[in-house]
Amino acid sequence: MQNHLLTLTQYNQWANERVSKFILEAGEETSDSFIASSFPSIRKTLFHIWDAQVIWLLRLEGKSLNTWPSHSFTGTLTEALNGFIENSIEFVRFFEKELENDSQRLVEYHSTDGTAFHNSVEEILMHVMNHSTFHRGQIISMLRIAGFNNVISTDMIRFFRERNN
Repeated sequence: MQNHLLTLTQYNQWANERVSKFILEAGEETSDSFIASSFPSIRKTLFHIWDAQVIWLLRLEGKSLNTWPSHSFTGTLTEALNGFIENSIEFVRFFEKELENDSQRLVEYHSTDGTAFHNSVEEILMHVMNHSTFHRGQIISMLRIAGFNNVISTDMIRFFRERNN
């Protein structure tokens, strides 16, 4: 199971890098255009994924935030995408170290409203990776709606094919 968890984080990094490239190519204007989805723009959807990754990684490290990190972000789209990718790399690094530990270890944390919870490392990772995949799919759809059709697959099987070649 531990190798599976690491593979999920590696896939997440790969897919986030790919989606970031698409967003950058589409540009600032496209990323800020209103497009009806869970969030009203590509940038806000990106920030939601990034916020979740940051918050969950901190929880895995024993820290809990009571606000969304993007609320204080004032950088450019490029800086946001670089931070997003760096956070994805940090997830991989965390799980490379975690391979030596127990993925069933319980993590106690607080939600942003202060409610206490606990879940295993494995459950948290599976949640975060699934959450990211869901919202990346929305970003791909939003890009296409905005007329940016230069997107290629971020499917996991493509990740495996590229990794194995």
